[in-house]
Amino acid sequence: MNCLLFLMQRVFLIVTVFLISVCNLLAAEHPTGYVELIDLPITVRVDTTDADIKAVYNLWRKFLSSRPDSAVDRSLWNKKELKRYSEPYAARSWIFNSQNIIKSFPPLLLSIEKEGKFYAIRTLYYSEGLEKPYKSSNPWAMQTMYAKKVKIKIKNEDEEKKIDTMPQGKREGFVAPEPDSLRKKKDSAEYKLFDPLHVITDSWRNRRMGPIDYHFPHDYFFDRGVGLRMTKFIKSVRKKYDLPKVSPIEFYITRNQDEIAAALGLDFILGPSAGRSNTPNAQVFSSLASEWYPHEITHVLFRDFKPHFILNEGIATYLGGSMNRSFDSLAADLDQFFDSNDTISFQQILDSPYLEGSTAIYYTVGAVLCKMAYQEGRAEKVKELLSSGVSNDELYATIERVFRINKQDVTAAIRQKTKEYADR
Repeated sequence: MNCLLFLMQRVFLIVTVFLISVCNLLAAEHPTGYVELIDLPITVRVDTTDADIKAVYNLWRKFLSSRPDSAVDRSLWNKKELKRYSEPYAARSWIFNSQNIIKSFPPLLLSIEKEGKFYAIRTLYYSEGLEKPYKSSNPWAMQTMYAKKVKIKIKNEDEEKKIDTMPQGKREGFVAPEPDSLRKKKDSAEYKLFDPLHVITDSWRNRRMGPIDYHFPHDYFFDRGVGLRMTKFIKSVRKKYDLPKVSPIEFYITRNQDEIAAALGLDFILGPSAGRSNTPNAQVFSSLASEWYPHEITHVLFRDFKPHFILNEGIATYLGGSMNRSFDSLAADLDQFFDSNDTISFQQILDSPYLEGSTAIYYTVGAVLCKMAYQEGRAEKVKELLSSGVSNDELYATIERVFRINKQDVTAAIRQKTKEYADR
């Protein structure tokens, strides 16, 4: 028995040593920060024998390989935009809205062309061989990105170490020598990515009104009266809910969904949008040809809250409406929907945000919850509700705490309140 136990211990030790060795070899092969590069085919228009185009190609390939669905690889981006914006690529979550996008629609690099001081990188996201009904969901997008060579400051580590070891009194006025090799390094430069939004809209007109910095094409007539109304809305919501100041809010006005996409460098995208907000950057994008967009502005004002998705859209719909319609109008439609669907539950709505072919039901249910919270305890109860957390379990727990409603009674409570709001 002891021999068997000893043999088992030896086998376990040998296997453990083997596994550690394999892990060490893999770590040596793939050091920290290693990114496996995706395959990025090119068209005949991309001349990778040109050194600059080759450098831009490598930069873009690294970006696409770096899981852009979760975050931007900051090492590939220019410092100016990194310093100004929390999210340096404004359209990132729009085009890369899933970790499966690049796998489902493999990128094809169409061209890298010089445009002024930038290189324009155009990429098609397309899947070969899709059959119906998925065939009509192809391509996903055609995207333009920009790259430019920027100077890179390289520190002389040897000289820094030498300075660190010198007595404090002798450091003052010390000038480190610059050998030729170091001088060349200091003059070096490399390509970095730039957000197409700022390249494309650089020549647009702009108008500052209170906390809003409006941007719009040259042939757009700016309505100052509507702009003032928007600034008053911001002031009112901030005061009512005791929210921190957000300034400036960059507000981009366009006249249709293709124009808003094009401003973001999306020459085509399968799911265009009437409007979006990039809350970390305090940016609003509108295709409604108007200075008025309270729904997306509300997202920016409440950006410090990270609630469940139905409440995130709910507060924006309660205060700012949705799809150019007020909360009261949407509540009336929701009441009719409930009357025609007397068995549908709150959980079914959570599971199906696109009921009836749109998000109207989902958004309005969230708005009803927000109004219920305001009636329960004004702004403080709304903010407590918006502190729910993002999971369904956290949402139910918060609803029970704020409204004292058990999970099984949530549907009935929402139906009752919806009817009350619709009848006003």
